[in-house]
Amino acid sequence: MFDLAVSDADEAFAHLAAGIDALNQEDRSGWSGPARSARVLELGRALERLHAELVRAVGQWSAAGDYAADGSLSAAAWLGHRVPLTRHAAGRLVATARLAHREDRVGKALASGDITVSHVETMARAIRRREDIFATHGDSLFDAAHAVPPEEFRTAARRWRELADDEVGSIDPPDDPSRDELVLNPTLGGLNLSGWFHTEAGVEILNRIDGSDLPDPVHGERAPRSLAQRRAAKLYAMICGETQAPKAIDVTIDWQTMDHQWPTDVTKARCDVDGYGPVPPALIRSWLTESVLRRVMQSGSEVLNLGRAARIASPAQRRALRHRDGGCVIPDCVRPPRWTDAHHVIAHVSGGNTDLEDLALVCRRHHRMLDHGWQLGRAEDGSWRFDSPADSHDSRGPPDFGHR
Repeated sequence: MFDLAVSDADEAFAHLAAGIDALNQEDRSGWSGPARSARVLELGRALERLHAELVRAVGQWSAAGDYAADGSLSAAAWLGHRVPLTRHAAGRLVATARLAHREDRVGKALASGDITVSHVETMARAIRRREDIFATHGDSLFDAAHAVPPEEFRTAARRWRELADDEVGSIDPPDDPSRDELVLNPTLGGLNLSGWFHTEAGVEILNRIDGSDLPDPVHGERAPRSLAQRRAAKLYAMICGETQAPKAIDVTIDWQTMDHQWPTDVTKARCDVDGYGPVPPALIRSWLTESVLRRVMQSGSEVLNLGRAARIASPAQRRALRHRDGGCVIPDCVRPPRWTDAHHVIAHVSGGNTDLEDLALVCRRHHRMLDHGWQLGRAEDGSWRFDSPADSHDSRGPPDFGHR
C-alpha cells in the first residue's frame, strides 16, 4: 500500500512538471485582458494549494529532524542552502510549517482551504514567544483567520498580539530587565533595529532621545524631518557623535570597485565591512581619507603561516580567515565570523600546521560535530564539503553540498 502511494505521488509530480512546462510554452500574446486575468487567478489558486502542501511537508520533515542527517543545525539552514529561497524566507516557511504541524486545527483548516498560507504565516509571527497565551486565548485569533482575508487578518493579528502582551504584562513583572533585547539586522541599504526594553529603561531611553527634540522648521534650508527621522539622527549622535569617524573597522574592497569600475561579476565584487556586510563604496572612500589602512599581509609584518610553532591562530590569521571565509564554512551555515573558531582541517595533534591553507572558520556547534566524527574537507572544485561519520566511510563518496 505504501509503495502504491509513493507511486501515485511520483506520477502526480510528473504530471505537475509536464503541466508547468506546457504553461511555460503557452503563447498569450493575442489574449484579451480578461483572459490574462483569468489565467493569473488560476495560477494564483494553484500556487496557494501547492504552497499549502509544501507547508505540510516541511512541518512533518522539520518535526522529524530529517535536516540533521546532512549536518545542518536547523531546518531553515538546510532549506536556504538547497531550495531557491533566501534564508529569511526559509525561516518564515519553517515557522509557518511548524505551527500548522503543531496545531492540528490550523493544519486541517489550511489543508481544506478554509484559511490560506498567508493567514498561517501571519499567525506564526503573531504568536512567536506568546505560545502559552495562544494555548488559552488562541480561539479568537483562529476565528479571525476564518472570517477575514489575509490583509485584514494582519490587523487582527496585531490586535491579538497587543492583548497577549497585556496579558503577559499582568503576570510578569513590568520592570523585569531579563526581557530586554535589541536585535540588529543588516538589510538592503542599512541596519534595521528592533527590540524591547522594560518600562524604566524604556522611559529613560525615550526621554533621552525625545527630551529636547523640537520639530524642524517648516521653511528651513531642508524639508522638515519626521519624528522617526529625528529620533534616528539623535540616537546616532548619542552613540557615535556628530563627527566621529569609524575606528578599528576591517574593510574588504576590490580595486575595481575602489576605482569606480562596475564589476563584471557582482558575486565576486567586494565592498564589505567585517561583521556588517556590503556598504556603499563612497562610504569606504570617505573613511580612507581619515583612517589608517590595514592590509591583510601574506608576508612581512604579519606572518600568516605559523607551521608547527603554534596551535592557536594568531590575530593576523583570524583577520585573514574572516576575509577569506566570511563565517562558518559549512555549506549551509551562515553564522558570522564572531561566532566561529579557527579549525585545523588536519588536526594539530595529527601533524597539521597552523597555516592558512590548513585552517577554516567553523561555528562552535559544527566544531563539536567535527570532534565527534564528522569530517571537513575540500571537494575537487575547491568548495568545502562536510561529511557525516557514515559518509566518511562510504565508497560512493560524499554528498554534493555545492559551493559556498
